[in-house]
Amino acid sequence: MKITLLFIGLLLVASAVAQQDHEPHPNGVIYGTAVTKDGQPASNVRLLAFPLGISGALIPHTKTNDAGEYRFENLPWWGGYTVFADDDEAGYSNMGGPPITGPPDIEITPEHREAELDLFLPPKSGFLKIELTNRRTGDSISSVRVTVMATENTESPLFSAYWKSSRAILLPPDRNLLLHVTADGFHEWDESVGEGKLLLLPSGSKRTIVVQLEPAD
Repeated sequence: MKITLLFIGLLLVASAVAQQDHEPHPNGVIYGTAVTKDGQPASNVRLLAFPLGISGALIPHTKTNDAGEYRFENLPWWGGYTVFADDDEAGYSNMGGPPITGPPDIEITPEHREAELDLFLPPKSGFLKIELTNRRTGDSISSVRVTVMATENTESPLFSAYWKSSRAILLPPDRNLLLHVTADGFHEWDESVGEGKLLLLPSGSKRTIVVQLEPAD
């Protein structure tokens, strides 16, 4: 009886392996057109195709052409994908986290290897440049730590990260934000201590603020 059961088990394993060998290797395609909030082609914008349920993997990326058309080829996993813009120079940033918590935008399967998805991109971010210096010496400070919160929720920051002072920070546009600015070895910026510095940047706008920090010693 045991030998019979073992033989049946081996047959089932062999059958499953054979079935996997005959399944097509994932090489899906997602294509479409990306447009801005004004309905214009989103030309030369970097896009990511985030595979839901896959962790620690290299995220496929592509770029739109002048007409806003894009195409992901040879996608290495079957399943659901969320496609979004991630291009700081173009004004699309995901510092608050990419929109990957909801249902997938689209799915590709062995039966439906190609899928069309037209994208409507959100408003461009606002660009904030911080000119950061040591209050005592006037020397530039190369790295800044920025924490950004929404005025309606001061418990959880939208994001908190270190940035090169020479690099613009992309912020959610047309929204009241609270900004905290500091750097290693320095006290927090006087104007952001407490609740934070109130800031609102229109979509696509650029602003520079001058910040002097007091050394912590």
